[in-house]
Amino acid sequence: MNALRGNVTLDTSAIMEYLMGTELGQTVKTYFETLKSEEKVYCSLYNLSETFYVLCRLKGEEYATEKVKEMLDSQMIEIYNTREMALETGRLKCENAISMGNCSCIATAKITESRPLFAHKEKELVNAMKKRPLATEILFLVEA
Repeated sequence: MNALRGNVTLDTSAIMEYLMGTELGQTVKTYFETLKSEEKVYCSLYNLSETFYVLCRLKGEEYATEKVKEMLDSQMIEIYNTREMALETGRLKCENAISMGNCSCIATAKITESRPLFAHKEKELVNAMKKRPLATEILFLVEA
């Protein structure tokens, strides 16, 4: 659990694990339960939209609306949405063969000086990381 101390930016994959109550999601839940007052949790607006979309496809619009509303009402996660983030997301996408969602998470982490948290080591993300650093440190739930 020490790996999840400090400020983090949640990728859609990490949020989905948490909201679906999976074993990996329990790590995020524990992090939230032990969150220190000086620690911040961020999510990009793009990743929030993606979370809603995935939940909607899996369990329907009503379920997606309820889960996203609960998450936002908890006020544990700050939704990040700035022009700077949009431009940095685009720059990262231009330079790397990774998804727009991953770029949005990494851009938000870079701007907020937090660490991006992904659930799994996706092949395209690992390959991009081998070519050049994408962030100061990228965290994966499968390693936490």
